[in-house]
Amino acid sequence: MMAPFEHAIEILEYGRMREILAAYAESVLGRGLAAELVPCPDAEELRRLHAETRELSELLESTRLPLAGLSDVCSGIEDDDSGGKPLEPEHLYRVVDLLRSGLGVREAFTGDKDRFPALSALGAGIEDLPELREEIPKLIDLHEGVRSEASEKLAGLRRDISALQEKLRLGATAMLKRPDLRKCFQSEGVTLKNDRYLLPVKVEYRSWMKGPVRDRSQSGSTLYIEPEEIVQDGDSLLGLLDRERDEVLRILWDLTRKVRDERLALRRLQGALAKVDFTVAKATYGTSFRLISPEIGDDEILDLTDARHPYLMWLSRDTGRDFREIELGSILGKVVPLDIRLGDPAGILVVTGPNTGGKTVALKTVGLNVLLALSGVPISASKARIPVYNDLFVDIGDEQSLEQNLSTFSGHLKQLVEILRGATGRSLILLDELGSGTDPLEGAALGTAILDYFRANGWKAIITTHLGSMKKYGFLHDDVENAAMEFDTRSLKPTYRLLMGIPGNSNALAIARRLGVSEEVIAAAEEEIARVEEPTREIISRMEKSRRKVEKERRRAKRVREEVQVDKAEYAGKLEEISIRREALEREADLEIDRVMRRARKVLKPIVDKLKNVPQTHKPMVDELATEVELLLIGTPLGRKREEFARSLRKDDEVCVPKLRGRGKVRKINKSERVLTVVLDGIPTQVGFDDVSWIEDSEY
Repeated sequence: MMAPFEHAIEILEYGRMREILAAYAESVLGRGLAAELVPCPDAEELRRLHAETRELSELLESTRLPLAGLSDVCSGIEDDDSGGKPLEPEHLYRVVDLLRSGLGVREAFTGDKDRFPALSALGAGIEDLPELREEIPKLIDLHEGVRSEASEKLAGLRRDISALQEKLRLGATAMLKRPDLRKCFQSEGVTLKNDRYLLPVKVEYRSWMKGPVRDRSQSGSTLYIEPEEIVQDGDSLLGLLDRERDEVLRILWDLTRKVRDERLALRRLQGALAKVDFTVAKATYGTSFRLISPEIGDDEILDLTDARHPYLMWLSRDTGRDFREIELGSILGKVVPLDIRLGDPAGILVVTGPNTGGKTVALKTVGLNVLLALSGVPISASKARIPVYNDLFVDIGDEQSLEQNLSTFSGHLKQLVEILRGATGRSLILLDELGSGTDPLEGAALGTAILDYFRANGWKAIITTHLGSMKKYGFLHDDVENAAMEFDTRSLKPTYRLLMGIPGNSNALAIARRLGVSEEVIAAAEEEIARVEEPTREIISRMEKSRRKVEKERRRAKRVREEVQVDKAEYAGKLEEISIRREALEREADLEIDRVMRRARKVLKPIVDKLKNVPQTHKPMVDELATEVELLLIGTPLGRKREEFARSLRKDDEVCVPKLRGRGKVRKINKSERVLTVVLDGIPTQVGFDDVSWIEDSEY
C-alpha cells in the first residue's frame, strides 16, 4: 500500500517542483531538503511554515543571509577516534563557516521580533558555539593549514626547519657551481625529492660525486645524489619535519575532539540552517512568481481564486534569462487562471466540457497547488484557502494503463479500487474522465454509482467527464455542483476558463459545421440530439443565461461595494479630521478663557481687597459684590467645567495648578470651603477649586 500522497506526487509534476525549488537554494543543504519535500498533514505546522516563508520574503528585500557555500560538515565527524585520522584543516574551517552562518542568521532573524515573530522563534532555536567558532580560526588557516602560532613548539620547529632548509639549499647550490664538478650535472638546478636536496648527476660521472643515490630518472641516464657533505643536515631536517608533523597532528586531534564533543549541537545547527536555506528558496521562488501563502483552514472548504498551474508557469518563462529574473506579465498571459470552490455546500464538483478543453489541466492545477500548500510552499493564486487533507487520490490520464498494459477502462478501475480502499472524509479525490473507456451508458451508470458512494461517505471529489448524462447529476443533489470548461464556438478554441455552476457541452456539432461538414448531416445530428437530450440542453442554456446574469449582478454588486467602501473610508477620514479639529478648537478655547479668567481675577483681586476696608455699614454690600463676581467667573462654561472637575476629585488624583505652574497629587478636599490640599514638589499646598485644572501645565 502506498504512503499518503505518494501516487499524487508521482503524477502531478510535484517532482518537477522539487527540482525548481532546489534551483533557488543557495547551498547543498537546502537542495537536499528540496529533494526530500513531502506534504505535511498538520495544520499548526503548516501555518508556521507559511508564516516563516512569508516573513522571510519580506526580510530578504533588505537583508542577504550568509548561506552560500554551506556544506555537510557532520557526516565526517565520528563519535570517537576509531577512524584513525583527525579532521583536516579544510574540514575544520567548514565547521567555522557553519557556525558563522548560524550566528549571522540568528542575528538577522531576531532583530525585529514584532515584525518577524515566526522568524524570531526560528532564530532563537539556532545554536551558537562561540568558543569553537573563535578558537579554530586562531589555530587553522584555510590555505596554509595549522598556523605556526598554534603552539610555541610548532613555531620553534618551523623556525629551525626554515633555517636548516636554507642551509641545505645553499650547500647544494654551492656544489653545483664548483668548476671541477660542473660537467657532472645533467642540469643546473637543485632537485627536492622526499624533503632531501639532491643533485642531478650524469650516470657516467657517478664516481665523481660522493653521497647516496636517492632516485634516478626513467631513462637511467640521471642519478639524483645527496652530497655526503649535507647528508647529516638532511637527516636532521627529516627529523625536524617528523616532529613538526607530530605537533600538527596533536593540534588537529585536539581540535577534532573538541568538534566531536559538540557533534550533536553541530548536527542540530546544520539541520536548522538547511531548513533556513530551503525556506529562502521557497521565499525567493514565491517572490519571483508573485505567489501567496494560502490560508490553512480547519474546515473542509477548498477555495482557490485565480489559481494557475505552477509548473506551466515555470515552463512559460523566458528561458533565455536567469530564472531569478522573471518577466511575470508575459507568463500570466500564457497560463489561464481558474476559480474553484469545494466543500461549502457542495462536496463534489462535476466538470464537463469538450476534450482538449482544459479539464485535465484544471484537475492538475488544483492537485498540484494543494500538494504545494500542504508542503509549506507558496502557491499560484490571488487568494486561497486549503483544508488539511490527509491524502490526495488522483486518477488522471492513462498512467496506469501505459505502465501495466491495461486497457484505459481497466486502468481507471484499478486506481478506483485503491481510492475506495484508502479514502476518508479528510481526503481529496481527483478523477479524470470518470466513466470513460467503455460503453457510454454503462460508464455513466458506473460513474453515477461511484459518486453516490462518495456522497454517502462524505468524501470530497472533483471529477471530469464528457458523458452528457453525467451533467444531470449535479441538478439532482444539493451537495454536488456542476462546472464547465468554456469553449469559443466562433474560434473553435477552448478558452480554458472554468465556469462554476453550469454543465458544459461537447460542442462537437459547432466544430463540425466550422470544419465544413454538410448541413444535411449536421441537421440530422441536431434532430437526434433534440429528441434525446433537448430537455437537458434547455436546462444548460437556461443555466448559462442565469449564470451570466448572476455574474453581471455580482460584478455590479462588487463595484457598488467597492464604491461604498471608498465613500465610507473618505467619510470616516473627514469625520475623524473634523473631530480632531473640534477637539483642538475646544482646547484652544478653554486655554484662552482660562487665561482671561486668570487675568480678570488678577485685576479684580486688589479691588475687592480694598473694598474690604470700607466702613462696617457697607460691608454686606461689598461681600455681596465679591460673591457676584465669583459666581460670574464660575458661571462661564470653563468655570462650570472646572468646578465639576474639582468636585469630582478624589484623594491621590493628579491635578495641574496653573498659577503655580506645577502638577501634584490631591491630599485633602474641603468641599464646603472649596479648598484642596495638593502636594507640589513634596510640599502640601492649599489651593482653591478654581486654581486647579485638568489641562497640562506645559500648555500654559
